[in-house]
Amino acid sequence: MKKLLLLAATAAMAISAVNAKIPVKYHGEADLGYSIGVGTFSTCRANLHTIQGVQVGRYFSAGLGLGLDHYHEFYEIGVLAIPIYLNLKGYIPVSEKVAPYISFDIGTGIGTKVLSGLSGLYCTPAVGIKAGMYKAQVGFNVQRISESGIGFDMNAIQIKVGVMF
Repeated sequence: MKKLLLLAATAAMAISAVNAKIPVKYHGEADLGYSIGVGTFSTCRANLHTIQGVQVGRYFSAGLGLGLDHYHEFYEIGVLAIPIYLNLKGYIPVSEKVAPYISFDIGTGIGTKVLSGLSGLYCTPAVGIKAGMYKAQVGFNVQRISESGIGFDMNAIQIKVGVMF
């Protein structure tokens, strides 16, 4: 999975570098959020995520994301999961400072403590708006946890606010 993420990021940078008329620059994000559990295993969690990548022109960005998800409803102290993912965003600039966007995260989540040894699909389609350096977004987080062929879904409605730099 790591090789696939690295390959996708490299391909995005190589394609953009071929056309020198499209500016490519560093793109970073830091987000705080909360995910409201839905479905059979509906567990809520607090989110702290960062994305580091490239901005290609005004309309597209790609980066690698790393996060901490605190499942506070598990046991007394809660459980941490670490999502690692590729993030793709498409922007629709309506002014110099405001741009609605669609976002897609795809990767894996790695469990810690009680969930150690467990991992699975991490996927979040979302919509959001960027205003200056600030952003807000709402998405549907699909988190599949599995080990030895036995798994369960811990899906959630995800709400995030953050900064882009």
